[in-house]
Amino acid sequence: MIIKNYSLKLKSNTLIDNSNLKFYQGEINHVLGKNGVGKSQFAIDLYLNSSHYDIKNDVSLISSMSNIPKDITSHDLINFLQKKFGKEQLNHMIKLLNINNIDRSLLIGKLSDGQKQKLKILSFFCEDKNIIILDEITNALDKSTVSEIQRFIMTYANLNKDKVIINITHNLSDLRNMPGRYFYLHNKLIEEYSSKDRIIEDYINED
Repeated sequence: MIIKNYSLKLKSNTLIDNSNLKFYQGEINHVLGKNGVGKSQFAIDLYLNSSHYDIKNDVSLISSMSNIPKDITSHDLINFLQKKFGKEQLNHMIKLLNINNIDRSLLIGKLSDGQKQKLKILSFFCEDKNIIILDEITNALDKSTVSEIQRFIMTYANLNKDKVIINITHNLSDLRNMPGRYFYLHNKLIEEYSSKDRIIEDYINED
C-alpha cells in the first residue's frame, strides 16, 4: 500500500505534511506517536478515503468510535456473524481471541471492557477487508486481554499475507510483543524506522 505526497489537515492545522507512505502486506505496520499529533485523525482519513487514493470500500477501522450492539447477547452477535460470514472462519477467530470464556447469556453492555473489545475485534475482522486499521485497540485494557489481542493480531497477520494491518498506538508493548514494521508520526511527518529499539528510544526521549 503506497501513498505518495500524503498531507493531512484539520481545519487550518497541518497534522501531516507531504509524507510518502508505504505499508506492507502480511505484516503489522505500527504507527507510533504521542497523544495529540493526529494519529486518530490519520486513521479516520484513511477509512473515509478523504485524500482520494485507490482503496475505496476496502478498509475496516477498529477504534473507540467503532460500535457493536450492546442490547444483545454475545450469543446473538456470534449467531449473526456465523450466518453472515461462515462458521469455519468465525470459530477459528473465536478460539484465538479466547471468546469461549465470555458468558454468552449476558448482554454485551454488561460485559467487561476487555470482553467488549474482543467482540468488537471479532466483528470487524470478519468483514475481511484488505486493509485493517487498528486505532489504540489495546489502550486501557488489562494485561491478560492485551496479550490475547496481540497474539490474535500476530496469528491473523501470519495467516493472511494479502492483508495490510496498520496498528496506530502509543502503547510500547505493542511494538515489543508484535514484530512488524515501525513508523513514527512526529514533526508532521510519518517516518519509517528499521529498528524497533531506535523508534522506542526516540519516542521516549521526544520532548
